[in-house]
Amino acid sequence: MEPKPTQTRVQSRNLLGVLAFLRAYPAPVVLSVSLLLVNIAVELSLPQILGSAITQLRWHIEWGAPLDLRAGVLLFVSLVLVRAGNGILLGPIRNRLIQRTLGDIRAAIYDSLQRLAFRYHDQSNTGELISRSTTDVLRLQDFLFACLFLIFDIAVALVLTVALIFATSAVLGVLTLLTLVPTIALVAFFASKLQPQWRKVHDLHGAMTTVIQENIAGVRVVKAFAKESAEVKKFRDRKELFLGTLLDTVNYWAARVPFAQFIFGLGLPLALWIGGRQVIRGDLPIGDLAKVVFYLMAIGHRVGMVGQFTNIIQNAAASAERILEIIHEPQAIKGGKRDLPGLAFPTDPPLTPTDIELSTAAGSRLSSPSPREARTGRGVSDRGEGVPSVAVAPRRQRPGVGPPQQFGHVQFDHVSFNYSDGKASLADVSFEAEPGQTIAVVGPTGAGKTTLVNLVPRFYDTSSGRVLVDGVDVRELKLGQLRRSVSVIFQETFLFSATVAENIAYGRPDAGRREIEESARAAQSHEFIMELEAGYNTVVRERGGQKQRIAIARAFLMNPRILNLDDATASVDSGTERLIRAAMSGLRQKIRRAPATDRGPSV
Repeated sequence: MEPKPTQTRVQSRNLLGVLAFLRAYPAPVVLSVSLLLVNIAVELSLPQILGSAITQLRWHIEWGAPLDLRAGVLLFVSLVLVRAGNGILLGPIRNRLIQRTLGDIRAAIYDSLQRLAFRYHDQSNTGELISRSTTDVLRLQDFLFACLFLIFDIAVALVLTVALIFATSAVLGVLTLLTLVPTIALVAFFASKLQPQWRKVHDLHGAMTTVIQENIAGVRVVKAFAKESAEVKKFRDRKELFLGTLLDTVNYWAARVPFAQFIFGLGLPLALWIGGRQVIRGDLPIGDLAKVVFYLMAIGHRVGMVGQFTNIIQNAAASAERILEIIHEPQAIKGGKRDLPGLAFPTDPPLTPTDIELSTAAGSRLSSPSPREARTGRGVSDRGEGVPSVAVAPRRQRPGVGPPQQFGHVQFDHVSFNYSDGKASLADVSFEAEPGQTIAVVGPTGAGKTTLVNLVPRFYDTSSGRVLVDGVDVRELKLGQLRRSVSVIFQETFLFSATVAENIAYGRPDAGRREIEESARAAQSHEFIMELEAGYNTVVRERGGQKQRIAIARAFLMNPRILNLDDATASVDSGTERLIRAAMSGLRQKIRRAPATDRGPSV
């Protein structure tokens, strides 16, 4: 029995976390609630007018009392018009407020997804994240409507209506409570069982969305292996599981709420029986009995709303939990406070690169010799089975030129890294890359090449040891400055659904067309771009090696201090690869290049 209070507290915290987004719009919230309270006041006033008119009519029939209903009719019509005008004002205000709040929630999710580290995305399914960002947010629409209107409508109207019934007849007031309280208690009890079920429904919907997303992304693989039928069956299985759980949840609610509403439904005939006897005895005016009947009908309507409201709350609580898990996910990679050294010197003289090659035995984990051995250029061998050997060519300085102030120095200082506890991907790696050098990291699949490249721009943090850029631990540098100084060309290239020019200028939106074209020429992509139907204004499509060259041009335009190539030329032919590598050696910034590859000839 202990988990229930905890579950309730967690649910309340989730719902309050969603309602916190309404704080950005205090004026519309206050105005919406005020208009709603006016509507409630009008609704509670109408039975008073009708009841008084019925009493006057009886007095007129029985005793010949004067009867003038014009004032009552005029007041009744006026209040109905006020309620209608209120509705005309309330609808747009309410809808605008809810849609703006949903927009803020979507923006918060998107902002969180941008700042979360690679490790989070490694452990998450894209389809699941899409489901949370779209379907779960839409489910909150009913919740916001319920909280802004139903909760005030139900709470205020029920309290005032019961108070007015007590003011009319204490006996009928007690009768109302005897039927109302058990009904609400049963509805709340049934609703408390629904939140875990709704969470399961939403998780299954996310799993179904993941199947769709993966099938669309991997459609070529599906067709290549003729697995269309198997994929259809997989989706149908997920769909049936989702649909079955959804129907079980809905049927649970539909089968129990009518019983609770039946208990309150007994109140109206009992009120007519008891109140009718009071009217016959002369203890209660017939108009007052009519008021109680009208109020009981209004309460019955709101009892139905209580069921609707609690169902919305349980459904929304599951969605809110899934959404807030993203929004409140702690930022694992936080930037430091130090500026990147040398930001006051945006341009540097060209440098001649030095080549460093690292090779590992098959199946080994990546490690390296000490920085001193790398700097001295000694060949290091016989360091144990599976440990790489390193050959460093001495650095070549241009004749007649003294050493300028140089940036782009990278040092790995006894770096170890593991994606999960007990499974090391890198073990005690140490080496240095001087400005202008080209470092080739060669090894079999799974040796840690990509991991090593990803540590420089802090896509991940080391488990132990340090990665230094220009003598500063990357964890101390401002994250934006660090990543703008490092361009990465991933093995799996991604281009946005935009023009070729916009994709190349993604890292520098202010770049002019001339700079874009120069970067494209350096990446050996200008010629094929000009052959496209709209040249640089062509919207990007999946184009294999051409797509890879656009990504290389994008990295070139950044003119970074450090250029990381994660097997970036795997999708281009050998002739184009030679041209691209020649272009890289002629870049006008001092760039330290770290190509990681398992293809020895590409180094």
